[in-house]
Amino acid sequence: ERLPCNENECQRLPLRITYHQLSFPTNIQVPTDIFRMGPSSSIPGDDIHLSIISGNEEGYFTAKKVNTHSGIVTIDRPITEPKDILLTIQMQLFRHGAVNTFIAKLSLFVTADL
Repeated sequence: ERLPCNENECQRLPLRITYHQLSFPTNIQVPTDIFRMGPSSSIPGDDIHLSIISGNEEGYFTAKKVNTHSGIVTIDRPITEPKDILLTIQMQLFRHGAVNTFIAKLSLFVTADL
């Protein structure tokens, strides 16, 4: 978690960065939801925006909002060869007129179909 700060620059930094590792075979059915992200608690009036900010240069994935407090990352195109992919997902939480940012780093290991 981010340490408390009073300067504008550090207020824009993510509150939390989490790391996750997932593996799946090359023949995984698409579309498939692989990751869900949302705040640990929600209150009326919350809203989120979920986006993939890096690692999706080949366009395999999409991020979409499910409701006002969660979103998902989906594989939309078949990944036909084994590869390692590092996705960076950003969630912006809009609460009481403030915006807080959270980052998830997804290490994806696509393995050969056995």
